[in-house]
Amino acid sequence: MPRRYDRAESAKLLLEASGIEFAQNGIGGARIDKIAERAGVNKASIYTYFGNKEDLFAAVLEARLGELAEQVVVRSDDVPSYLGELFDFLCEHPEIVRLYEHEGMHYSPTEIPDFDKREKYHNDRVSVIREAAEGEDPDARSIFLSLIGMAYWFIAAPQVVRMVYGPLDDAEVKKLYRAQLVETARRVIRAD
Repeated sequence: MPRRYDRAESAKLLLEASGIEFAQNGIGGARIDKIAERAGVNKASIYTYFGNKEDLFAAVLEARLGELAEQVVVRSDDVPSYLGELFDFLCEHPEIVRLYEHEGMHYSPTEIPDFDKREKYHNDRVSVIREAAEGEDPDARSIFLSLIGMAYWFIAAPQVVRMVYGPLDDAEVKKLYRAQLVETARRVIRAD
């Protein structure tokens, strides 16, 4: 029995399939026909719903970053927990790191999709870091970038993680690294 046409469901399937294809192959290497096949929808639907491949990539990134923003919230009274939750989310969704990497290789820094909106999102987090420093005059931008960079690097360079931790099993490595991330954030922010 053929699947019933449902625009919202088709768009959702396309975003999921596109996320996989873009994370694996980047914007230039992603294939529209593979995305359509993986999603189980007509290739023409991609152009109808999203426009061109770059528009589709922007929609995928917006959807994935939206999930991240909803599920991982930073609070000035508990920045260390934020970093632990960010690490957990990225371990569960490593494609987000890959999407960021491909975006950075494809676009110049100021030409990325939704730059202004995403700049505001990050600046809001910098403000929380500044507030968490409790009257200190830190370079909150550098602190924020350093903290999230530590969480992202674990996913972005698994070969280096293996070189550093050696034969420890993945669960033990994640546990050790996560504990260190949270402790580092606590020390940097002076959360106690």
